Amino acid sequence: MVSQIEQQPAREDVNPPTTASPGPVDGDQAIDESSDADGDFAQLQKTLSQKRRAEKDSPESRLQKALPFPFLPNIRPLTVSDAPSCVQLENAAFPNPDHRASPEKFEYRLTTCPELSLGVFCTVIPSQLPSSCKLPTLSTARPVETDRADGAVSVLLAHIVSTRGTGKVVSDADMDYPKDWRTRQGKSAEVGHQETGGLVALHSLAVLPGLQGCGIGKMIMKAYLQQVKGMGLGEGVGLICQDYLVGYYERFGYKNLGPSKAQFGGGGWNDMVFDLSGKPE
Repeated sequence: MVSQIEQQPAREDVNPPTTASPGPVDGDQAIDESSDADGDFAQLQKTLSQKRRAEKDSPESRLQKALPFPFLPNIRPLTVSDAPSCVQLENAAFPNPDHRASPEKFEYRLTTCPELSLGVFCTVIPSQLPSSCKLPTLSTARPVETDRADGAVSVLLAHIVSTRGTGKVVSDADMDYPKDWRTRQGKSAEVGHQETGGLVALHSLAVLPGLQGCGIGKMIMKAYLQQVKGMGLGEGVGLICQDYLVGYYERFGYKNLGPSKAQFGGGGWNDMVFDLSGKPE
């Protein structure tokens, strides 16, 4: 379920000039100095070229190329009214249907514990988008303001959705939800969100496919870890992930505790835990 190059200054002459009259110029020496200068200039040009290429291939540059509108993100907790967009986002981001949350599960989680979620939104004016722009969450985006003349909407680009659990790692019980949650009237259940749990069970980090690799996942994860720590929402954040994502989460400070017992979506997961007593990297 849960994807710098420094510029070298041109070399300076370390020998200060003298007041003595210059003697005859050694032809070989003059050629050597010119060669050194040419070499320094060539190295400088190479370094500047590498820097320009690096800037063109930066996450920020890739993001702006991927979006036909300015990236001015609004990062906020999700609400149950965002559930349809969350469904669309996961449908687009997770190729395996077994790894997606159902609409009912999103409604449960965003009704029961919305404070454990976070979304990255961007304001978009649909009429100004080129026909080539395909945003899977545009169809479920809500108006920024009622009766706004330009029809601007707030489009979901990425989300994190979680609940609380009582274990040390995320379990199948955490991944589940009580089917009668609408009629339980706040009573606890054996599965799903546990209000007194110390582990924040992160179920989904999803980014629109066209924006993956542009730094949005990193941005929302760092913001989320700061949020749950600052609000004292748990002792740790746990998640399960496939082998190819272990390194990705380790870069944020998650520890790999080995193969998970969770069989959600067919199993094959790794238990990852972030200690909230530490500092996000």
